[in-house]
Amino acid sequence: MSDTINVEYEKKVAEFYQSLGINQGPGDIQYRLILLVLKKNEGKITEFAEIREYTDQFADRGSIGSKMKTVFQLEGLAKKIQRGGYIITERGLIAANFLNYTSAFYKKTKSMQAMLDRLP
Repeated sequence: MSDTINVEYEKKVAEFYQSLGINQGPGDIQYRLILLVLKKNEGKITEFAEIREYTDQFADRGSIGSKMKTVFQLEGLAKKIQRGGYIITERGLIAANFLNYTSAFYKKTKSMQAMLDRLP
């Protein structure tokens, strides 16, 4: 994974999964961005402010903190180790790898759709 997260691409992938009726996990742009930021900082502490850099354009101020508590910490995807500091867990890495697979599937599907659209 590169050091930059393409927010617009992640938004398109999330919208694709929402169109299939998957609104959680791969279809949740906040979930995708939080997990990708945590993965990007694997082995380091991820500051809450760094997560918010990516999520603020899609979320209300309190919703990301709530999601960190109710989804990421409760499900064991991230561990809070200081005030405003998180690290990704092994379980979180598995979830991040799953997101990579969902992105690859999206890319393959869109590529196939583009080829079919070009057929006479």
